[in-house]
Amino acid sequence: MRHRTAGTTTVLGLLFLASAQPATAQLWFFPDYAVPSANGTPSTFIAGTYGRGLNDASGKLDAIGAVIGRTGEQASFMGGLGFISGAGDDEITAGAAVGVDVAQSGSATVAVQGGVGWFSEASATFLRFPLGVSIKGMVVTPEAQIVPWVMPRVNISRVSSSGFSSTETDLGASGGISFSFPNGFGVHTALDVLFSEDTLVLFGVGGHYVIGAQN
Repeated sequence: MRHRTAGTTTVLGLLFLASAQPATAQLWFFPDYAVPSANGTPSTFIAGTYGRGLNDASGKLDAIGAVIGRTGEQASFMGGLGFISGAGDDEITAGAAVGVDVAQSGSATVAVQGGVGWFSEASATFLRFPLGVSIKGMVVTPEAQIVPWVMPRVNISRVSSSGFSSTETDLGASGGISFSFPNGFGVHTALDVLFSEDTLVLFGVGGHYVIGAQN
């Protein structure tokens, strides 16, 4: 019985740590980015992103990730891998997300989005399932296509270890802005807040390239 209690306590502690880490392409330890929309021009994109927690509750770990995705006329998706440094041994995270546009106008798109993220450390396995609604703007200038966005979400985290498991559901929100230039290159940044037992804050910044973009 003592071993069972100790195992349960360890899992609950790991779950708290896990719920402290929101994601990109739903990767752990990154902000949750809105899946891009095609806006009339389906395309394939690649991206590299850096993420870091900004407060003690978020862990203040460094993470770098690579993402590939495809925008469609209504449904778009992306998936990626990340490398987390600073939590003992360096670890790998993987994730994917799908967004479906449900309403569009000339300057805004509303989409529903869901994803899954995976992360493993020692004998514990962490899964997360963020479900959100993204509101994405669109401003086109001769210099860049500018997309500001916000995304409130439900964040479901699950951790399992040595035959024990536990699940936690929290509310969160992220927001950011993307600049894409006529040559296909661009930059993006995001801020993520998760309202768990403590408020957790993550920041992300990176670059992307839209394959086949033309001047």
